[in-house]
Amino acid sequence: MSVSLNLGSWGSVFAVPSAVVDEHLKLASPQQLKVLLFLLRNSGKSYSEKEIGDLLRIHEADVRDCVRFWVERKILSEFEGELTPVQDAPKKEEKPVNQEKAKPRTVVSRPQKPDIITAAQRVSADENLRHTLAEVESCLAKPLSGGDTATVVMLYDTLGLPPEVIIMLVNYCASIGKRNMRAIERIGIQWSDLGIDSVEAADNKIKQSKISSMNWNRVSSVFGLKNIGSPTAKQLSYVDVWIGEWHFSDEILRIAYEACVDNTGKMSLAYINKILMRWHNAGVSTPEDIEKLDKKSAPAKKPADKPSFDLDELEKIQ
Repeated sequence: MSVSLNLGSWGSVFAVPSAVVDEHLKLASPQQLKVLLFLLRNSGKSYSEKEIGDLLRIHEADVRDCVRFWVERKILSEFEGELTPVQDAPKKEEKPVNQEKAKPRTVVSRPQKPDIITAAQRVSADENLRHTLAEVESCLAKPLSGGDTATVVMLYDTLGLPPEVIIMLVNYCASIGKRNMRAIERIGIQWSDLGIDSVEAADNKIKQSKISSMNWNRVSSVFGLKNIGSPTAKQLSYVDVWIGEWHFSDEILRIAYEACVDNTGKMSLAYINKILMRWHNAGVSTPEDIEKLDKKSAPAKKPADKPSFDLDELEKIQ
């Protein structure tokens, strides 16, 4: 007797990593799953983002976002425009773990945007969203793509930012030259994490950001820094303390900068911060105070020209 099995549509199958279902199914949007399944099904073939978007009826910008989603989750790897599956690292032999001390692993994920169809449905059903989108378009002076609309819906639905706060956010970003939606999304997530969910809180945050920017520009001018890009949060925290809390003058800041460069051969804000912290604790407010502090410290070490900052201590932070 001959036995045969007709698999029908199962005769042509392709693999899907189990992690997609086990770890990411709840987080992934329908668009993100569509794009991943399309890529897995058509492995070895080459498609542009526009071609994929046309075939799946998705905007090409959203296709790009979907690919980035799977790259960030280490399902796919991207190198010079080519996508490949991420290879699992060899598993090490695991030692028995005390179950009482074992802690559950926390997976931190960025908020996910809805797909453009869901976003469009939300906009059509919510007058506040329609008004917010109109204001955002007016501020950015351009029509919003499906992906842009989905970002605004995410800020509104997922992050819980009120319409007036979203409008303030977009206006603020536009005022500092960050008109692209990715920057708006990033800063919006920061605001949400900080609990900025009212006009008053947003106004205070914008004022503080502007003060920090002015402080950074002032310090950059004093130090002669040019074309160094946007400051980090840590760098802004330094200058806010030097100027906003310790109230050092430009002259004192420059002396600290020169002391740093003279002793290390480079500019280090962490090094300068140590110098200024010592001067602040000693009550320094003028160059004459620094000279007095140097003379007071001189007998503690020979030769007697010890500076008002401990070089051995400061070298540790480089």
